[in-house]
Amino acid sequence: MGQGSQEMKHSSREDGFTLVELMVVVLIVGILVALAVPIFWAAKATAQKRTCFANERTIEGAAQTYRAGTGNFPPATAIDSGNPLITGFYIKSPPTCPSVGVGSYYSMDGNGTAIPPTGCPHGHF
Repeated sequence: MGQGSQEMKHSSREDGFTLVELMVVVLIVGILVALAVPIFWAAKATAQKRTCFANERTIEGAAQTYRAGTGNFPPATAIDSGNPLITGFYIKSPPTCPSVGVGSYYSMDGNGTAIPPTGCPHGHF
């Protein structure tokens, strides 16, 4: 048999996926997404809560350092760009609540305790 005498066999069915196969794949992807989304939201909430607590610890640590250097706690006010903790380089930049967003500054009482911004769901640790 030479090359010219070989016949290519064609099937009556063309290559590709059937509608049933595609529907099964879409169903599997849908199930995976349905399982992953709640896990993602829970991880996001946990990360925001931990960030909030870390911000509070940072503020309170900076207030203690300020007190050690000056003899007094910083004034009870918002921790924004004009706060002595920022202007004195005790904190690099004003921390904001990860849940509330930009412009949601923490504040501090007269004893150096950090107070979360209004609307923060995490509160004080």
